[in-house]
Amino acid sequence: MGEIGVGMLGYAFMGKAHSNALKKIAYMTWPPPLVPRLVGIAGRNEEAVGEAATRYGYDYATTDWRELIADSRIGLFDNNGPNSLHAEPTIRAAEARSHGDGETPPRRRAGGGARGAWARRSGGFFLSWSFPGSSPSSRFRPGSFG
Repeated sequence: MGEIGVGMLGYAFMGKAHSNALKKIAYMTWPPPLVPRLVGIAGRNEEAVGEAATRYGYDYATTDWRELIADSRIGLFDNNGPNSLHAEPTIRAAEARSHGDGETPPRRRAGGGARGAWARRSGGFFLSWSFPGSSPSSRFRPGSFG
C-alpha cells in the first residue's frame, strides 16, 4: 500500500473530524487506496494548534498554512479552515502539487466557477469535498468527487 502525507488546515471541529476519519480509512475501506500519514496541521492559535498536533498525531504544527504547501512530504491538503480561508490555500496547494480536500469547494469563495474549475484542472491532481452522505472511500481515488 502506498502512503500519502496529509497537511490539515484547521484544528477545531472539522479538523478533528477529518483527522479522525483519516486515521480510520483502512477500517472503512479495505484495502485503503493510500495510507494517510498526518504530517502537518495549521491553525491561527499557536498553543491550540500545537496541542491539536500532539493530540491528533501530526508530526508538526504551524500558524502559517503556507508551510504545509511548501512541505514536499504533503500530497493531500485538507482545508477545514474558516470560509474566508477556503479559496486561496486550496488553490495554492493545487498549484504546488497537492491533492485537495475540504468542506467548501474553492469556487464558492474564489469569485466564481471559472477559478475553481481552473484549480481542479491544473497539475493532474484530484479535489474532493465533503457533503452530507458522501462516500469516504471516494476521497483518495484520483478523479473522484466524494
